Amino acid sequence: MSDRVRRYLGSRKNIAGMAGALVGVGLHVAGVIGDVWPVVAAGLYGVGALVGPSDPRTEPEPRLTDSLRADATALLRRAQGRAGALPEGAATDVTRILDAVRLVLARLDQVADQETDRIAAPERLADAAEIVRVDLPACLDTYLGRSPSSPEEPAARELRTQLALVADRTERLVTQVPDVHVQRAEDLTREMRRRRERP
Repeated sequence: MSDRVRRYLGSRKNIAGMAGALVGVGLHVAGVIGDVWPVVAAGLYGVGALVGPSDPRTEPEPRLTDSLRADATALLRRAQGRAGALPEGAATDVTRILDAVRLVLARLDQVADQETDRIAAPERLADAAEIVRVDLPACLDTYLGRSPSSPEEPAARELRTQLALVADRTERLVTQVPDVHVQRAEDLTREMRRRRERP
């Protein structure tokens, strides 16, 4: 059974039509209508289906990659907006990390044809989510939320170290998520070489 038929069978319009048809059958059983009850039941079904309420439209939930892109954009705006309060180069590091995460998200949107890549995609997506939603915000919050009386240099050094660790993790993630277009180009090249070598 097709998905469209299945959706209609559970729709409010079908239920209203079925209720109308049951009223027609009930009228026949009660003796109100005679042998024309199938026509009356079909007519009442049609009327019920036409005037029945439509199912509410449900907006599809955004994909996790889209949600992570929005979170990354908000985090980038925050880092750039507070660039003056961050150590020199920290906002640039955050930008570089988030650009790499966006690249990973774009690649995950087009998961490669390889079964192993499809299997690993959720884990890579979880890694990207942890970078965007946990690691980077924690780094920035810790630095920006420090006490005004605390010395700036040790905190700046710690932030740079933390950002370097996150950047390393992000670079590893980029290498773990293959570029679909590069893979397809390599596959095409192999196929063309194979065909050329045939007699």
